[in-house]
Amino acid sequence: MNVLGIADNHDAGAALVVDGVLVAAVNQERVDRVKNSGAFPWGAIDVVLEAGGLREREVDRVVVGTGFTPSSVLRAFPEKHQSAKSGGQFSPLLHAYILYQSALRNTGLYTIEVDASKSILEGRLAARPFGDIDLEMMDHHRAHAFGAYCTQHRENCLVLTLDAMGDGTTATASRGHNGQLDSLWRQSGTAAISTFYSRITELLGFTANRHEGKITGLAAYVEPPEALVSHFRQRIRFAKGRFARMPRRRPETPDSPFWAEVRRWSREEVAAAAQRVLEEAAVAFVIHWVERTGMGHLALAGGVFANVKVNQRISELSCVESIWVMPHMGDGGLAVGAAMGTSGAAPAALDHAYLGPQLADFDVYRALGNAELPRYRGEDVGGVIEAVAQKLAAGGVIARCSGPMEWGPRALGNRSIFATPADATINQTLNDRLKRTEFMPFAPIVRMEDAEQWFTGVEKAPEAARFMTVSFPTTPEFKQRCPAAVHVDGTARPQILDREDNPEVHDLLTRIGELTGTPVLINTSFNMHEEPIVSTPNDAIRAWQESSLDALWLGGCFVSRDD
Repeated sequence: MNVLGIADNHDAGAALVVDGVLVAAVNQERVDRVKNSGAFPWGAIDVVLEAGGLREREVDRVVVGTGFTPSSVLRAFPEKHQSAKSGGQFSPLLHAYILYQSALRNTGLYTIEVDASKSILEGRLAARPFGDIDLEMMDHHRAHAFGAYCTQHRENCLVLTLDAMGDGTTATASRGHNGQLDSLWRQSGTAAISTFYSRITELLGFTANRHEGKITGLAAYVEPPEALVSHFRQRIRFAKGRFARMPRRRPETPDSPFWAEVRRWSREEVAAAAQRVLEEAAVAFVIHWVERTGMGHLALAGGVFANVKVNQRISELSCVESIWVMPHMGDGGLAVGAAMGTSGAAPAALDHAYLGPQLADFDVYRALGNAELPRYRGEDVGGVIEAVAQKLAAGGVIARCSGPMEWGPRALGNRSIFATPADATINQTLNDRLKRTEFMPFAPIVRMEDAEQWFTGVEKAPEAARFMTVSFPTTPEFKQRCPAAVHVDGTARPQILDREDNPEVHDLLTRIGELTGTPVLINTSFNMHEEPIVSTPNDAIRAWQESSLDALWLGGCFVSRDD
């Protein structure tokens, strides 16, 4: 069976599952070049169908990874949807929207909205020759849960989701067993944790639903003031089997008493306190369900689990045996979860996340020719790897765009920027070149055979670490040899690379080790600030030229600025 999964809300995308196997997945932002694009994912649909060698009429089923978020009205008038988002996290419209969707879910009237949305989407899909397809609407958090369960290898595990409100829900617990997913519990979208971290992000002057990672990094610079932590705990906590609920009578503003108190503190103090209470609440949530079910193997999804520090705290719990974090844990992963869940896919370890379009040699040569860029092309890939290694060992910074594109928010070697980690000042240098403002150091990429030498605690999250979703304490040797990759709290968020995942990058790490004594590189996403990660050769050339990086590894070619 050929199943097309789509998601048409925040960070829209598409995925293709053929006979229970995930074949391709891509988000619309990589196609239309709009960060976190919420446009209907026609471009992403085209990409995944092409990757699978299918035409529309060969699709047996289309499943949408969210039922009534966005609502039928917003689906019918997408321009209103986009304008509503501009109101921010304290918008009265957002407050009303959360209450409306949560009430619909609690009363059971949400089926009316689901049917209306289904009708709208059937009409939209009729613009393409899909034929007589079976269209299914899957609950938002169930799609999250299937995405987590089906991309890990254990038939029996505890599946938890924690997200901003989707389909009237904020959090769920499910039991995954023998390929099935049984719902155990859900909490309404009125849980205060739903908008908490995004409101903190906005309050500190960053863009909500995009820059939450900056808050996580900023949080490590000071100890959280106990008075502010206590203030946050009034609102953000998990007790008696549920998260505290948000005030519902009237929408809050940054000047409301609760938030006015928060604004008295410094940016670093607010970030630190917010991170502390988020960790406390998430950990309490996990402990409650591990104790209640007796299941210590966890599969996690939802936007809250994009927080690598939260994931670290969970992995360190004595009651937790292992954790798996869905690589595209936010709404960008809904299309995959929906497609895998409805196809009956058995839980199986995700081999890799290189699920996007493959870079074609013809497109590489044409783009280089159009840009009039001289290039070196070795007799084999080893020649290019040697040229890259020599440039890196000499202190250069290299951008790579090669092979199939990664799916998800993390660059995993094929759309990455590399540098050696011995010089701690490289972080500021890269921020300046890429026009970024980051408070967390860039992530290291290391060989799997070296992981225990560099990090502690990896044994509880070895698969998650392949996708850069958990931070770990670093060893004294790593801190000494790789200061550019260590945060002020002594942790790092590594990508641990098996050679089977990416032989070319693994070979590069080995060669860097021979040249410098340390087989480690900094790995950050190849994109300019506020832009999606590059996809095509043209994207890569433009970003490389704007960033003034030293060299470009594009397909089988090496371009040096020295030339």
